[in-house]
Amino acid sequence: MNIKGLQRSVIKTVFPLLAASGIHRITRPWYAGMGSILMFHRVCPDENRARMGGASGLEVTPEYLEQSIQFLLANDYDLVSLDRVADILNEGKAKRKFVAFTFDDGYADNFNFAYPVLKKYKVPFTIYVTTSFPERSAILWWYLLEDLVLNHQELTFEWEGQTIHYACSNRSEKESSYKSIHKFIAQEEGKVPLNRIKAVFKNYVDDLHLKTDELALSWEQIRELSADPLVTIGAHTVNHYALSKLPDAEVEWEITESKKRLENKIEKNVEHFSYPFGSRAEAGDREFEMAKLCGFKTVTTTRIGNIFCEHKNSMERLPRIPVNEKRDGKDTGTLMLWLNGMLPGLLNKFNRVVTT
Repeated sequence: MNIKGLQRSVIKTVFPLLAASGIHRITRPWYAGMGSILMFHRVCPDENRARMGGASGLEVTPEYLEQSIQFLLANDYDLVSLDRVADILNEGKAKRKFVAFTFDDGYADNFNFAYPVLKKYKVPFTIYVTTSFPERSAILWWYLLEDLVLNHQELTFEWEGQTIHYACSNRSEKESSYKSIHKFIAQEEGKVPLNRIKAVFKNYVDDLHLKTDELALSWEQIRELSADPLVTIGAHTVNHYALSKLPDAEVEWEITESKKRLENKIEKNVEHFSYPFGSRAEAGDREFEMAKLCGFKTVTTTRIGNIFCEHKNSMERLPRIPVNEKRDGKDTGTLMLWLNGMLPGLLNKFNRVVTT
């Protein structure tokens, strides 16, 4: 087992034990804040098949989503929309701690599997849509790569006059090859490295948009979701590029154009935005200022933290809590390690308010 695999195994064991111990209650008065914004990506049934960790780590099952909702309701959390989060911050008070549900990118399983669960419990939620998903111009190459590695014993492609070979005959080789090829494709900064994608898949995949057709929301589904008062459609740029790597004009275009395209399709104002990737490496002061100028009610990052009243003055850089079923050992109780601020406090060196 490699170091990361060992770390994951330790976390799966330790997190549930810490949650069961109740030690997180100690940090609640200082680090829980007024509430939290949860970050999801995909909601998929457990297919009980081999997967690559990088591709499957952003997925939760519908059962886990439902259990999470039940857990939060049982613990008296107010499940609210992002509009309500903005109101709470502007008012500076909340009757009880809130949680808002957000889903990044725009996957079809948000419609097929998450929506029925959330609707059953009347939970408001936001889907941040990358418009190249419903437009079918995005290439979901990481899912193409997962299938490629799992379905072949070896892989070969040409790059800059050299033949590159990867062995994929067993689980260890598959994991190593997946990580190595993923790094090769993703190492170009900013935009999608189309030349690298084409090189890797040239001998194996005829249609690079195969996974986009299979996994991305359609405009029809987005319009249906938008018609439900429970659902907020937010912007997530056109192409899901790392904004910090782009020049000013392109950053502005990615933000404003995605907003415009969504508004044209759903015939509503789009008032919430999330930065692609959203860490300190991809979104900083320049991106914050550009998003702020667009007049969004809220803008979210992937910085980990809870929401405090001080965030009223930083609505363009709100932190979230990532939900990861596999990391948390399928135990919804571990949510309290995050919501009560124990893990955010540790990760942020005990700074309460995350804005940078």
